[in-house]
Amino acid sequence: MKVIIKCTAKLRLFGWLLLLTLTGFSAVAQLPIPQPKDTAQAQPAPDDRSAIQVRRPAADRIDEYRSDRAYQYGQDFKPTSSLWSKFWAWFWQKVGAFLNSRAYENFWQYVFLAAIAGGAIWLLVKAEVLGFVFSKKAQNVDLNYEAVTENIHEIDFDQQIDTAIQQRNYRLAVRLLYLQTLKHLSNRNLIDWKPDKTNRSYVYDLAQSPLQPEFETLTTQFEYIWYGDFPITEERFKPLQESFVRFNR
Repeated sequence: MKVIIKCTAKLRLFGWLLLLTLTGFSAVAQLPIPQPKDTAQAQPAPDDRSAIQVRRPAADRIDEYRSDRAYQYGQDFKPTSSLWSKFWAWFWQKVGAFLNSRAYENFWQYVFLAAIAGGAIWLLVKAEVLGFVFSKKAQNVDLNYEAVTENIHEIDFDQQIDTAIQQRNYRLAVRLLYLQTLKHLSNRNLIDWKPDKTNRSYVYDLAQSPLQPEFETLTTQFEYIWYGDFPITEERFKPLQESFVRFNR
């Protein structure tokens, strides 16, 4: 009996649910379906039965347009060229033909690359960037001028300077004149000579002396010629020699 009552209750519940479901679907079906809005409204077609009005340009305007090169289509006008532009056009045409030739690909391109590499190395050596690889050869002279900086008081400068001038080694002669000047200043206790001191140190030693301006000028000239490797001829050497002699007096 209890089983029958439970089944009856379940059937009633299922029936109510089915009724509610059908009622919902019917309500949804009765809702109005939204229609897409047609934004592009049809425009009435223009009346093509209207009279056509023909407009013709003036005769002088037509002649002006005909003579204008901007409106002359299909006609190529060659630009005017001078002899200079023709030469460069011919030159670059030859260069392009040469670069595309077999002779350039097989031989000349390697010659050019070797020349460029050699020029770059020469510039680096000239700028003394590769001085540690390509050192300059010492000049072939009989003067042991490297030993002069060790003890300037043991050198016969007059004899060494005369020998350098006879050999036309004016660059070395300027160096000997400068070292001789250092010897004179040291003998007069105007500078404190030491082998490891720089030239500018001796200039500073003369800070309180009226000789400093002229000595500084001689020092600058000596450094340009000796360390800067500036070439010096006999004509340029004689006035400089006189300056050293006059200063040492």
